[in-house]
Amino acid sequence: MKILGTTALSRKAVFALSASAALVAGGLGFAAPASAYGNTAVYQIELSANLSGHDGGGAWLWIELDSSHTGDYKGSDCGHAGQGAVADSGDVTWSDNTTTHTLTINGVILKGLGDFPTTITVPDTYGHYTGGLSSFLTVPFPIPSTVGNSQLQVAP
Repeated sequence: MKILGTTALSRKAVFALSASAALVAGGLGFAAPASAYGNTAVYQIELSANLSGHDGGGAWLWIELDSSHTGDYKGSDCGHAGQGAVADSGDVTWSDNTTTHTLTINGVILKGLGDFPTTITVPDTYGHYTGGLSSFLTVPFPIPSTVGNSQLQVAP
């Protein structure tokens, strides 16, 4: 059988072409969520800061930073002692210190820690970072930065 002056494609070839087209279309579908905030997002910050144990707690935050030096956050935090996790969300402002190569994010309120206004300071270079509980955010009590653990992702 001839199709447009060429020999017919085998079923395997047709399947392979169809599968490739589906993967390309699927890949385009995955690209769309990155533009959910429009084209002004310059950083996405994901932070998990934890202190284990009965009297421990933690904060789990996702922060989007726009080129206008504003942004927003969603997440939760928990001071333990039976309270459980509390939802956090709101608007932030941020600055980039090009001398220390750090981003400083203000406006995050940790509701599970008595509406504590934390300041978040992270590297301004994309990557994955680790540290202690208070390595990347201020907490309402004195704690060495080596106690607990934090996982941080700074992404485009």
